Amino acid sequence: MTRKAKWIFAVVFSVLLSIVTVVLIHQYLQRETSRRLEQASGNARNVVVFASELQAGKALNANDLLVRKYPEELISAQWYLESSAGMLIGRQLRSDVQPGEPVSERVLSSNLNNGLSAKLPNGYYAITVETDNLGHHNAMLKTGDVVDIVFVGGSFEQSRQYTAFDNIEIFDVYGVQENFGTYSLTLLIESARVRDFTRALGNPMLVWAREHSSPNVDIWAKGTKQSKVAPWKVQ
Repeated sequence: MTRKAKWIFAVVFSVLLSIVTVVLIHQYLQRETSRRLEQASGNARNVVVFASELQAGKALNANDLLVRKYPEELISAQWYLESSAGMLIGRQLRSDVQPGEPVSERVLSSNLNNGLSAKLPNGYYAITVETDNLGHHNAMLKTGDVVDIVFVGGSFEQSRQYTAFDNIEIFDVYGVQENFGTYSLTLLIESARVRDFTRALGNPMLVWAREHSSPNVDIWAKGTKQSKVAPWKVQ
């Protein structure tokens, strides 16, 4: 055999040996992976994951959830298991999520948030003021009553300036049952009126009760009313 033939034989043999080696390694890795997955499946648990991409604020339903097996040693304490999946129905998302992402408390709005913010209607602020004139209504004002709030300003040319906010719902009353001399009145103020209402705070305040049947009756503005907040004068 010539030197050239020996060299070609060595190259071909090396290539064949490399191919066989790669095949054997691949088979070994497949068998080892299967063995480890089989071994881990004995300790695997069903974890609840998101079925699709969801946006923050979405209330979860059954179609939004799937179950996947995870080795027990990889499961976070905050993840939800299949046995607790029913607790997720109706929960709201705090942030956006991706499909296949395990459901955890990190991305869910807290069910414990039953405070004031959770109870406010959309578009309203709760503003609490102190007043000593609730006794003029014999302490009959209750949560849900509708009132007009009038702030009394300073005198000007023998007249007195007033700023009125009409049709305001009472969210809570504190101090009436406790027989305090002053009372705290929590009012629902529309977001568009918060700035003007805040500016008026500090002036003497009057509280007038209003009928539920006539919330749109306007007694404060003169002529055509341009705003819910209208200054007026009484001689």
